[in-house]
Amino acid sequence: MAVTDAFTRSRDRLSRRWVSDRWIVSQRYDLCFFIGSCILTLGFLGLYHLIQQFSRWDPDHSILLTYFIFTAFFDQPHIFQTFSRTHFDPLEFKKRKNLHTWGLLSLIGIGFLVIGLGREADLIVFAAVFGSYHIIRQHYGFLKAYKNLNRDRDRIDDWLDFGVFNTGMFACFFNDYTEIGGPVVIYQDLQSYFPELPPIFVDVTWSLFLFFLFLFVARQVHRLVTGLPINLPKILLLAATLSTHYLVYFATATPFLVAEALETAYHNVQYQGWMMHYQTQRFPNIKNIALKWFAVAMAYGLIVGIIEIFGLSDRGWSMWLFVPFTMIVLYHYLVDGIIWKFSKQPELRALLFGSGQPTSVNDENS
Repeated sequence: MAVTDAFTRSRDRLSRRWVSDRWIVSQRYDLCFFIGSCILTLGFLGLYHLIQQFSRWDPDHSILLTYFIFTAFFDQPHIFQTFSRTHFDPLEFKKRKNLHTWGLLSLIGIGFLVIGLGREADLIVFAAVFGSYHIIRQHYGFLKAYKNLNRDRDRIDDWLDFGVFNTGMFACFFNDYTEIGGPVVIYQDLQSYFPELPPIFVDVTWSLFLFFLFLFVARQVHRLVTGLPINLPKILLLAATLSTHYLVYFATATPFLVAEALETAYHNVQYQGWMMHYQTQRFPNIKNIALKWFAVAMAYGLIVGIIEIFGLSDRGWSMWLFVPFTMIVLYHYLVDGIIWKFSKQPELRALLFGSGQPTSVNDENS
């Protein structure tokens, strides 16, 4: 027993010397929700091909079924979770009441105007582009959180982390809207003529990414050689985010709605995990608060998912129900960069991070 304890202590000392691994909630929780859920990108890719392989339906129906599973059980539930922060939290609601009432209603009104003008396809593509940007900023916020928790704030590391993440993510993002060669086909004849990006955008950002990636790897080797610990959660998050976006935008070619599922499912679970952490910390006196919100969010997702499918396939009266929920999605994108500004809400930062207290989880928040 004494020998085993001595070995364990030696291993722990060696680990602390070479690896820095402070987590937002815990190692198991973070790896499940914030990092490991990237596996859902592969999961939805496999699901789509599985449905195609064994389904006797029209190929368009395979797209719609894959999208329904994504939006009903992943995307719309994570949108609903935002209300636990905006409307259910009395302090936040009182602070920005107009934004969470008249602001939300105004967005829904704009959605009806868009339908009246017959531009719902353009709205859907705009929401997808905005959503991609939103996902990138959320991932970067988690990156910054792990940097702060692990005191990984050397200027050269800040520069390299910023460079390798943003050039890699935006190279993938730009590639999706380069040389489209026609309309963006959302579903069947629901199409939008969205502006194309010049190929130079991808060429430049990808070259910069390879440059930063080389320097980033060299820096990690240098840290190990000089006895500085490497930030394990940060590296795992970078690997998860960059590899999934590369898979979606460079390595695969899938229809618009399927690509949306591939890109967003990881983000959905990441956000669900964050909101459950927030709910349990913010409302500790409410029994099973996170479970209750999750159950209601899933019911909401199922209802909205059905409405979305009818809207995409019918595009008659059901579109008037579909688009307002799209505006609620845009509301989520807009307010998420406001409600998590930890630099202006130190009490919230202390509540969710304890003594680590990083400056942000969503870079839009810092």
